[in-house]
Amino acid sequence: MSLTTDDFAEFMAGDPEDDEEVPLGDALSELAVDVDVDAVEKVRDVRERL
Repeated sequence: MSLTTDDFAEFMAGDPEDDEEVPLGDALSELAVDVDVDAVEKVRDVRERL
């Protein structure tokens, strides 16, 4: 399976709601979500289930 630019055409179109003056990194950081997870605790939970 291969991807071509045609596969992404719908995602490359401009969106009138986008503020193109905002740098991409800043726009993405507005969408970011902080997740606080204790990885050690999660690993212990998985081990207990096995």
